[in-house]
Amino acid sequence: MDLKGGYNGKLVVVNLESRKSVIEELNPNYAHDFLGGRGYGVKLLWDNWSSTSNFFGAFVGPLTGTGVPLANRLTFVFHSPLTNTVAFANTGGYAGTALKRTGFDGLVLVGESESPVYVLVKRNCATVEDAKSLWGRNVSEVTAALRAKHGDARVLAIGPAGEAQVKFANVLNDAGRTSGVRHGAGCVLGKMKVKAVAIVGDYTQTLPIADKLAFREVLTRLNGKLRSSPLLNRDTGTFAVYGTPLAVEPLAINRALPTRNYTSTELEGWQNLTGKKMKDTILVGRLTCTACSVQCRRETATHSKYEFRVEGPDYAQVSALGSNCQVIDLEAVAYMNYLCYELGLDPIEVGNLLAILAEATEKGIVPKESGLKWGDEERMIQIIRELGEGKGDLREGAEKLTEKLGDPSLTTAVCGITIQNTDPRAEPAWGLLNATDNTGASCHIWVYPDLIYSFRSVEGVRTILPEDRGDLENIARAVKFKQDLVAALDSLQVCAFSYMAFDLEDYVQALKAVAGVEIESKDLLKVGERIFNLERLYDLRAGGKRDYLPEKFRNPLPDGRICHLDEMISKYYAERVWNGGIPEEEKLKDLGLSS
Repeated sequence: MDLKGGYNGKLVVVNLESRKSVIEELNPNYAHDFLGGRGYGVKLLWDNWSSTSNFFGAFVGPLTGTGVPLANRLTFVFHSPLTNTVAFANTGGYAGTALKRTGFDGLVLVGESESPVYVLVKRNCATVEDAKSLWGRNVSEVTAALRAKHGDARVLAIGPAGEAQVKFANVLNDAGRTSGVRHGAGCVLGKMKVKAVAIVGDYTQTLPIADKLAFREVLTRLNGKLRSSPLLNRDTGTFAVYGTPLAVEPLAINRALPTRNYTSTELEGWQNLTGKKMKDTILVGRLTCTACSVQCRRETATHSKYEFRVEGPDYAQVSALGSNCQVIDLEAVAYMNYLCYELGLDPIEVGNLLAILAEATEKGIVPKESGLKWGDEERMIQIIRELGEGKGDLREGAEKLTEKLGDPSLTTAVCGITIQNTDPRAEPAWGLLNATDNTGASCHIWVYPDLIYSFRSVEGVRTILPEDRGDLENIARAVKFKQDLVAALDSLQVCAFSYMAFDLEDYVQALKAVAGVEIESKDLLKVGERIFNLERLYDLRAGGKRDYLPEKFRNPLPDGRICHLDEMISKYYAERVWNGGIPEEEKLKDLGLSS
């Protein structure tokens, strides 16, 4: 593949043991087959199988930083200590563009440092710096210290939870962006003794564009689509105005809201958790990412019951720390989200683990004095603080917790990571999606709004689902299509929210204009399919992946709704040309993955 535009053509590999870095050329064949971002990272992880426990990559894609609307993502790729599967964590903001402007398409960390360090990435170089003075400090303190030292730096940092190697510790992007960062990314960096990565981009440098005339036409068309979108228009779009908590109302109305550790889908007082309620109470600003006019990110603050100023909470945190724990106080949810960010914890996993603990307490499995009552936000805050220090039974995740409690019916996890956002019995495609995803049950509902029946009432949300919920074959086909598309978007490094306004051909034309490659819509989907299948091969090699839902979701809801998973999986495997979850040789040959 001739890299005519969009790529820097270089990766930097940092050896933490020797504290030396090496610049490597981007493999053009990998760029052709896997694009960049998630796909390129997964391919490198596969190639480095013998040392995956000490591999952590951060990758951008060909569209990142070019000005293509919503092309701003950065993807971490690593082996998850929580799920024992491949893991990719997709994050927005400005860090992806900053890395692209250092002259690199990716940063790879290998090995383990003997003492705490941070990695400084600047134009065409990366160095390992001492971080002893930063070890033990909260995320916002680390971010402020590195910006004071290095100026306009974008900072990816872990908190005390990562240092303690809590299995679901995360990495904070500029102290406040973690929605897509799950699977224990912070635990991996903590093991490597990497406190942070500071990225100082050189914005005087321009990125190569293969066809500038076609590129201008793409920008005009895509920006026009954003302006006309009932969801993504900055001023009037409901998703832009209310952010991801827009999901609360349609899910609540359709009885699909996670409640009391998924023992129910109905919550009295759900109106107090909506995006509208947030806008009228604790919202103080709307934030955005590079090349994005939408401004769907929330900034909340209060100086009343609690004192904080923080990015978020997003819907995922609202449902995990809020409805699933029967907390209907947005201020409390936002404060717990803030604490998780400061300590470097995944607030989604924290909320869902607290819900497991609350149900176990209600059942009498855990004594009341050491357990948790539904809605007891003060006790939740206490447990979160303890978790930040690496203390308590929750630190190893849902599987170890429910195993210790002796009640498998409590868990809501697939491959060790808890399902989020909605109940698979109320939303059948959500069940199949989370059962079969290569990283476990970690899907983000707004990446897949077209697979949610409840969202049909939201103006502007397209659907790819059949009218008949019993049409399991077409539900399976829709899930497969969207998984492949998202894998491709994560590798172009375009925010998947963009699909609420753009279509497949828009991404193809953007890639043609930027990179100068000859590609059609079917080819882009095939890249996504190739990535998804390579991830599956990785998981099979690791031995950490099964396609299933836990017992809780195999039993019907109180109103009788049930997820027909076995039937859907059978049809899904047929769509993928898989046998029992294993890709058939003919499919691997077709994708160029056959050994």
